[in-house]
Amino acid sequence: MASAYDLTNLSNLKTWLDIAGSEDDLLLSQLITQISRAILNILDRPCILPGNYLETYDGGNECSIILRQWPVNSVSLCGVNGVPIPPAPPIDAGAAFQAGFVLDGADSEPPGRMQRLSLRGRRFTAGVQNVQVSYLAGYQITGEAAMAPQAPPYAISVLAPYGDWASDGGVAYANGVALSPVAGNPVAGQYVVQNGVYTFAPSDAGAALNITYGYVPADLAVCCMDWAAERYAYRSRIGQQSKSLGGQETMAFIVKDVPDFVAAALQPYRRLVTP
Repeated sequence: MASAYDLTNLSNLKTWLDIAGSEDDLLLSQLITQISRAILNILDRPCILPGNYLETYDGGNECSIILRQWPVNSVSLCGVNGVPIPPAPPIDAGAAFQAGFVLDGADSEPPGRMQRLSLRGRRFTAGVQNVQVSYLAGYQITGEAAMAPQAPPYAISVLAPYGDWASDGGVAYANGVALSPVAGNPVAGQYVVQNGVYTFAPSDAGAALNITYGYVPADLAVCCMDWAAERYAYRSRIGQQSKSLGGQETMAFIVKDVPDFVAAALQPYRRLVTP
């Protein structure tokens, strides 16, 4: 069974390796999971898909803290010394500002960056484990506009502009009313999703929709496949750094913990600050 933390899937890796048979499917699936975990460890990130986090910080009498996960999609709770802090409304020209928390905007494209959570009108007062923040973070397309197909099979694929679909974040009508996910045979107000393909009820044909979903950035998926392919090939030359070909020439192998291409591509996604 594939892990929820896998950065690519078996089908994509087999295409990358130009493998048609299924004899090594189990081995390749295990490689995907192992390499995906290794990449997340290098990045110092527990996951890159959308997830809810509840984190506690030490207040230092500062105006801002840096949240540990990114990109941040929304903040549901900010509390200092047990007192909830509301979100600050936008500042209007000529009007007095109102106290509250403000989140730095997220980059629209990966890799993104760590984001500050700041307070207006107060500080994260000094204390030990006295600041709590609950938020949703991970690579996500929010509210992608779509229209339910008007002909069978009433299914559409998401655009996935930055990488393959990986998790469902919900579907809503254009008026904001949410649809419910079901396992099969959707009726009005329901949908089925599998691998980025959303299927709707005939009665919802032509409806304007907004689709939210998590994705794996293409950079990370390619890193996973490239590294997994290297480990797969390594089976035939375990421990070898070079190989003589009939005494006429010598083939040298690059033996490194992390392939150079992978290490370079991962660098922009790494956590460089630990708050």
